[in-house]
Amino acid sequence: VYGLLGLAGDADELGIRPDYTTSTTLAQVFTQTARAIIQKNWKIQRKRGLQILRYGSLGQRKSAPKNQTDLPSWVPEWNGKIAKTYQREMSFLACGEIRMPDLVPTSSSTILGLRAFCVGAIVDLGEQARVDIWRRSPDGAKKIVGFFDNVRRLLNM
Repeated sequence: VYGLLGLAGDADELGIRPDYTTSTTLAQVFTQTARAIIQKNWKIQRKRGLQILRYGSLGQRKSAPKNQTDLPSWVPEWNGKIAKTYQREMSFLACGEIRMPDLVPTSSSTILGLRAFCVGAIVDLGEQARVDIWRRSPDGAKKIVGFFDNVRRLLNM
């Protein structure tokens, strides 16, 4: 991150200053960078301000190296291959073009505060369909049937 600051045309606007002290963790650098990008983009083009969240783990982080155990789920892991958590282009327009959520201050730098409307609550989750993997496993057919049983259960809720 610090090495790329010299190449970024908007580095001064982001307000990120390299801190090479041993007390600064990788998770802190990643979190500070993600927050700076969100805040800068928010001021310029609110619609795109939260697009960086597409690259966070959102609870799906595959590994947690010792220096990243406190990395918030909304912060991308910039030290490896970055993949989108989900693909839709305009993922944060549940309210249409009318109004985007407001950024709000929080008590911790690891918490991203957004003021928005609650439109529902998640009460249960199903598992991700892994048909490609299941097809090759000995009990794959059983897993596929179980997946559809779970889908039926969720639809009946």
